Amino acid sequence: MAAVQKIRVLIADDHHLVRAGIAALLRNEKDIQVVGEAESGLDAMEKAKTLNPHIVLMDISMPNMDGIEATHRITHGDKPAKVLVLSQYEHEEYIKRVMQSGASGYLLKNTVFDELIRAIRAIHRGEQFFTPSIAKTMIESYVKQASGQVSETNTVVLTHREREILRLVAEGRTNQQIANKLHISVRTVEFHRANLTEKLGVHDTASLVKYAIQKKIISLDP
Repeated sequence: MAAVQKIRVLIADDHHLVRAGIAALLRNEKDIQVVGEAESGLDAMEKAKTLNPHIVLMDISMPNMDGIEATHRITHGDKPAKVLVLSQYEHEEYIKRVMQSGASGYLLKNTVFDELIRAIRAIHRGEQFFTPSIAKTMIESYVKQASGQVSETNTVVLTHREREILRLVAEGRTNQQIANKLHISVRTVEFHRANLTEKLGVHDTASLVKYAIQKKIISLDP
């Protein structure tokens, strides 16, 4: 039987104890391999080129290139890796810049370890992952920006199932969570998400959230 390929993870943080603590916890997971550590954004970028990680755990505030710039370079490089930002900042401006840089997820440093593991596995499967408070901040940010007017060129007809999935995506649910909620397979969720992005002409979760708000598919009202 062929060995299962492990998820290769590079940890980037300017605090040695933080890196060591995360590495020690991750090494207990049979499907995850810590391939290296980086102490700055520049160090993370260089090691991502040589160590070929699947996922980089990235802090934002680091010397010699911050985590946001490093994320952009890593996700848009010749050997792109996925980036999961792990930060103490939850201000909407940081979140906006992180998502624009190409990150696949955003967790706060006070997150529980089990959530970090779920995020790593979800991102490795091609999903995006946000802690609920980050997802809420993203939605609130788009509420502030949304004018409430959508051009006719953006008006499309969505099926009932597509609207259901769009609402759950906008709430920050992962593909697996959506599948469990709607009692369908993850592959079916991925199929509908692909249809949504094609119909709406968007390419990321943030744009799906914005559309859902503009079309009142999701609301922050209680």
